[in-house]
Amino acid sequence: MKKIYIFLLTMVSATTSFAQQIISFEASEGYALGTLNEQNGWEVTEGSDGFISNQIVSNERASNGSFSFKNAFEPTFDSQWFPIFGGSKTFETPVDYTNFAISYDVLATATLGSDFEFVLFAIDQNDEFVPVAGVGIENRGMIYLTKDKDYDFDYAEAEWTANEWVNVKIEVTANEIKYYINNVLQQSIPNFTQLNIVGFNMLHNNYGADAYYDNFVITTQNLATAGFDKSDFSVYPNPVTSELSVLLPANEIIAEAVIYNLAGQQVLQSNQNHIDVRSLPSGTYFLKATTTNGTSFSRKVIKK
Repeated sequence: MKKIYIFLLTMVSATTSFAQQIISFEASEGYALGTLNEQNGWEVTEGSDGFISNQIVSNERASNGSFSFKNAFEPTFDSQWFPIFGGSKTFETPVDYTNFAISYDVLATATLGSDFEFVLFAIDQNDEFVPVAGVGIENRGMIYLTKDKDYDFDYAEAEWTANEWVNVKIEVTANEIKYYINNVLQQSIPNFTQLNIVGFNMLHNNYGADAYYDNFVITTQNLATAGFDKSDFSVYPNPVTSELSVLLPANEIIAEAVIYNLAGQQVLQSNQNHIDVRSLPSGTYFLKATTTNGTSFSRKVIKK
């Protein structure tokens, strides 16, 4: 049986600031039928033989337009205890957690199959990946709502029915997270991380059935970390062969730069603006850098 690698960080989006963004996987947005991998900054789970094949842009179901993302069963792999099969997207720079909302439509095709889980994630002070919020379509027809860093959850009052679209909305503010199902408030909990949002993913544990995701609406005032604009710094060359350089704005100095692989594992650490990456295998990585002023930013890096 093939091996599978859990991923948490992936390709980046091309937009650095907006009031509202809609992702509906349509041709008009630049999507094409077939694997979601590398389309508009998305990436799918990687197995020992490469990226898995059944995480696709599909025209089988859609709540808005003609296409959607199909988070499909992978028959060549075993079932898993945790959801690890699916697609993920990161923001070019972490999103301010004090004013963020995301909504989406999800449809699961059958009960008593996989659990389908959507998670907003962040990086904590220990450089570990933690959930900011999450909603799960549990296989028995229930919906669960993440309530802490350990992925503990409470069940929503709302439930889901096979082959019917459900709308989910998550609102994140400085002190609170609100979960809505079909526009009905299910739960308000404290913001248990109070960390900027790095990205989001949709994963399942491969017990059977499929889910479709569509009509993402992301609302925020600013996708850039305070104090930085896209033009203020650069990472080059990218793709990189031997040495990766980080160019910062005036009066900014690197305190720490950490590179992660797609499994979320730290593979390099430096306090220099020039990082020797020759020891890294070819592939996609994620750089998180912090300056001596306490400002952090992140970038996708491709090692040739």
